[in-house]
Amino acid sequence: MSTVEKTKVPRLTIVTGDDPFAMDISKNRYLEQVKAACGQYTLENFDSANERIGDFTARAMTASLFREIRVYCVLHAQSLSDKDLAALDAALSYEIPDVFIFISAELEKKSKDEKKVKEGLRLKERAKDESVSVQDAAKPYDNKIADWITAQVPKLYDRQIGKPEAQLLADTVEYDLIYSELQKIDMALPPGARIDRKIILEITGATRTMTVYELAGALGKRDLPTALRVLDSLLSSNLYAPLVVSAVFKHFWSMLKIKKFIQKNPSLLKQYNSRGYGADSPQTMAAYEIGLATGLVTEKTKNRVYPVIILSGIVNQAQTFTDQGLIDIIKTLQRYDVDIKTGRADDSALSLQMLCYKIVRMDAPLAGCG
Repeated sequence: MSTVEKTKVPRLTIVTGDDPFAMDISKNRYLEQVKAACGQYTLENFDSANERIGDFTARAMTASLFREIRVYCVLHAQSLSDKDLAALDAALSYEIPDVFIFISAELEKKSKDEKKVKEGLRLKERAKDESVSVQDAAKPYDNKIADWITAQVPKLYDRQIGKPEAQLLADTVEYDLIYSELQKIDMALPPGARIDRKIILEITGATRTMTVYELAGALGKRDLPTALRVLDSLLSSNLYAPLVVSAVFKHFWSMLKIKKFIQKNPSLLKQYNSRGYGADSPQTMAAYEIGLATGLVTEKTKNRVYPVIILSGIVNQAQTFTDQGLIDIIKTLQRYDVDIKTGRADDSALSLQMLCYKIVRMDAPLAGCG
């Protein structure tokens, strides 16, 4: 019986969904489980720029001469081609001695990538395997965020938080920033102290002037001075760098979807650029259709069309980039995310500043935006 079989740790964990924060938690917990069960281990992360997935899985399937415990991670699996997913799927069918595997994929509901990954890795079938853990890292609905906070705080920080306090935090902080705010709250409190209203207001009240969404918007406008100013504000609050990258990634990914949708529906851009006010104005109706098609708003969140689509300026921002430019920026963000999580790059101020510079310079502006 192999070391993996002797433990209660799944030999394979696959996490998919639209919540990168939850994915990071799942990965960290998985590594903690492996260490608790097996002691020291060697961690290897797949790097698509330097090797093929077949070579990566072949290394995993090659027995270690010293019977060392190895953990192989494949992040951003949604970016793999169908061929690479098939190769990965074939390798996952083997129970490899002394090897644990973690895979994550950022997937939007009902997207092509969701279908590609779930079918390519046969998640329904694998979920029936007792040696495999298939997890859904979906963001909680707005009315469930407080419940999510009350459930996560004891697990992450060995503290307690009441439902009213959790609701206050949910109302005060954007979801993608909750983790970084909880980290700051945890550092400010003595061990085991309960999270109360006073500490929430004390910590969150000082950091609400600048957000990762302002950074993403500034980069979308190619406004480097503003982007660097926002970044400086974020760094002063010890923000978790992967969440910054995640917010910027989502902004540019949304811009690409908007651009593709408008290319298929060119009359919508003309309607969107028309002047008008109110819920029934041509601009608002066009914005709603764009937001609905690209997943930025839903039928239940129609009232957020103005701040999310119109006020943000994301539609016209998308028109100032080429398709390839947006794709290159998205790949750059994915690469940076992997690099800072694997230690190939640091998350220093200079590193993040250079990332901002690359983004605003990567794609030459187009003349006019309709």
